[in-house]
Amino acid sequence: MHILTSTDLVAIVQGMPQPYLILDADLVIVAASNAYLALTDRTLEDIVGRSILEAFPENPDAAGTVEQGPLEVSLRHVLATGNPHEMAVIQYDIPQPGGGFMQRFWTPVHTPVAGVDGKPAFIIQSPVDVTESVLKTREADARLRVALHAADLASWEYEPETDLWRRSGAADVMFGFEPGEGGPVAAPFFAKMHPEDLERVREKIASAIASPDHTVINFDYRIINGDAVRHVASRGEVLRTSTGKIRMIGVLMDVTADREREAALSSALEEKSDLVAQKDLLLAEVNHRVKNSLQLVISTLRLQARRLEEPAVAQAFDRAISRVRAIISVHEGLYRDQNSLAVNMAEHLDKLCRDMTVAGGEQIEIDVDEISLPPERAIPVSVIVSELIHDVPQHRGGGGRIRVALKRSSPDRYVLSIIGDEISSSSSELSERLIASMASQIDGTISRTDGRSSWTITFPVEAPQCRCA
Repeated sequence: MHILTSTDLVAIVQGMPQPYLILDADLVIVAASNAYLALTDRTLEDIVGRSILEAFPENPDAAGTVEQGPLEVSLRHVLATGNPHEMAVIQYDIPQPGGGFMQRFWTPVHTPVAGVDGKPAFIIQSPVDVTESVLKTREADARLRVALHAADLASWEYEPETDLWRRSGAADVMFGFEPGEGGPVAAPFFAKMHPEDLERVREKIASAIASPDHTVINFDYRIINGDAVRHVASRGEVLRTSTGKIRMIGVLMDVTADREREAALSSALEEKSDLVAQKDLLLAEVNHRVKNSLQLVISTLRLQARRLEEPAVAQAFDRAISRVRAIISVHEGLYRDQNSLAVNMAEHLDKLCRDMTVAGGEQIEIDVDEISLPPERAIPVSVIVSELIHDVPQHRGGGGRIRVALKRSSPDRYVLSIIGDEISSSSSELSERLIASMASQIDGTISRTDGRSSWTITFPVEAPQCRCA
């Protein structure tokens, strides 16, 4: 019977068809398969006998994005617990022999190998290169980041088992850190939570871990930075791997201004000194809350849309997001403007059109009189405009222009018109039904010409009286 020697074991490891790296308890590389060497463009002489963090150093040109911290946390966790650990996707760029780094994304699996004392003596790393799939989704991720930035939201991902805390730079800023300064684990961030809130947050996390059917996790808390207090709302989902491991993802919103408004409103109501001011403050607060609630709806839809593979379903989600955005824009204008009862349509439609077409570089001509409409009339107008220009950029190859106009045609009539060669190709049956419904809400009459490339909605200056039975 042949007895395996150390030389045999090294040869077996090198000949394995999958990429494997073997580390000792000091995280020093002791062996690697040929598949691993080919994947990382290395030789055994390059890496054996060196710490993994030295053999594969951080890319200095990708500061703040490289996941070296979480990698070490995962390896230390395996040594401490003796349990394997599968990491989520991390960016870990590979240094090139001639200088520079090659961008790479991985999902490493770390498996311990016990020694004679029963403690982990080695770790087998099995990395899966997912760079191609990550790069394919980069455009969707970029759109999500833009949406989060526009909504003043921060994204986060938390792994309770290892305390790994991955987040966007905006989350660091909320906690009083420079981007990337807080480190790879959540402990420094938990330390900044108000003690009363920290206990409640930990209880909710523990409850989510203990409840297999728990998929949503929401909590509000305060962040203490010296004498300053910041209020934060967190909304997320609980994900479970096939092995039952817990991971949580979500968004953070700074609601300090909301809490200050609530305090101001409470004080104003107690004093009862200025009923008009109280009414305006209340209306502004209602509009701001509606806007924030709808923005969270959009963020949730965008998170869900990232998982969709069917183009038709993804397009339906995108259309739904556009409709909600049109409504958000009205409420946003109301709470930012001193007049909480009416929307300046010239400013509003200009911003709405620019926000919707900036990615496509469309040339849209806006011609709107100085007209102010109450929210119950501004919202239908916004939805109509949104429906007719939503899909135009993806149908157009460049060239012509679209004209959006809202004019006072007579002392008692307004005319909304949207004209463009490709307008007809952007309106589906559902869109036309929605436009008809919105026009009915403002007592408007629709007319179309030039093969449906010109839409005109005429509606009265004064809102129609309630038609009660």
